[in-house]
Amino acid sequence: LFFVMADVPELHLVPNRCGGMSLVYEGRAYKLKRAGKQKKYWSCSKDKKGCGGAIWTNLDVTSVIKQNEHIESCPVDEHLAYKLEKKAVLKKRSAEETKPIPAIYDEEASAASAQPSTSGHCPLFKRVKSTMYNYRAKRFPKLPQHRRDLQIPVPFRKTKAGDEFLLWQSASRHILVFAMGSNIRLAAIHTFVAGKLVPAVYCSCASKDIGTHGYIFQAFINKAAVLGVNLNPQTIICDFETALIPAIQGYFLNTRVQGCYFHFCHAVYRKVGELGLKTI
Repeated sequence: LFFVMADVPELHLVPNRCGGMSLVYEGRAYKLKRAGKQKKYWSCSKDKKGCGGAIWTNLDVTSVIKQNEHIESCPVDEHLAYKLEKKAVLKKRSAEETKPIPAIYDEEASAASAQPSTSGHCPLFKRVKSTMYNYRAKRFPKLPQHRRDLQIPVPFRKTKAGDEFLLWQSASRHILVFAMGSNIRLAAIHTFVAGKLVPAVYCSCASKDIGTHGYIFQAFINKAAVLGVNLNPQTIICDFETALIPAIQGYFLNTRVQGCYFHFCHAVYRKVGELGLKTI
């Protein structure tokens, strides 16, 4: 004698756009209307379109006590719970991570495709794109009307470890220099760690003239002096920029300036192409 147990529809609580929880049951979403002493009343999310569907659950939302029928046009989606959960994950990651929005979506879509049960059910990017960017925008301050009005909030001036990262800011010259004190010491010696070239300083500039480079180098030298670092490098390797090299020579008198071999080869190859000699 065999007993076959009937499939019992599952109740899924998923985050909604209002910050609360929606209930998904039998392919339809419900929103909480009220909670009594013994049960909760949920109405169909399509109630504004004339659907009077509703369910009553126990307080723990583990079982359905009573149910009202839906109108025939109320859609049913057996994968609705997964789609809403995935959308909640996309919003959460967009708000918490700095990774590009398309990259976050691609990772979640790939994870969905890896499982036969969820393959093809990840929300389309065009349907969640604006929502993801809106959640990302809430995390970051609004862009100022002009660069001179830019103020870097304190949380964005520090690393995840709590170290100061904004080395210097010039509102008049529109220059931002990001570096840690330990990285300045590193740059004073070399920028190779474990055989790899490591970026030590990050600069955001509105121009690339000699004066801009000079402002940056002076800020670098001032910070090094505060840290007790003798910033007198033997060699600086850089691109073949007409403004950068004179600026280096003006601030680091005893330093040998060496052009980057990689960029030199690219420049030669580009010139060969301009002369029409690539096919020779």
